[in-house]
Amino acid sequence: METISGATFAFFQDGAPDLIENDLTRGSYRVMVGQAPVSEGPPMHLHPHTDEGFYIADGEVVFVFPDREVVTGPNTFVFVPRRCVHTARITQRMRGLLIFSPGDAEHVTQPVELALG
Repeated sequence: METISGATFAFFQDGAPDLIENDLTRGSYRVMVGQAPVSEGPPMHLHPHTDEGFYIADGEVVFVFPDREVVTGPNTFVFVPRRCVHTARITQRMRGLLIFSPGDAEHVTQPVELALG
């Protein structure tokens, strides 16, 4: 499990997640490779400084945005630009990639409360 600026990513496998670090990409992006169990995911949030990319190799992830839900399955890539309000829940054990860009920026998770009604 890794925590980045308060956001926790529970990628489980033998040993630590495989990482493509900033020194290899000159700060352009950072990649975590791993698996994640079924989970409800974090509350609605945004990332003010970083874009996120998710490649789902196996499993199913439901991405939730203020106006819709998107169900993704194997061989799907989802791009979430910075400041886009979202969350995701893993509905079938997932194996894939989590990409942050730029990689040398602090990956801050800022909770967002949506008005109901």
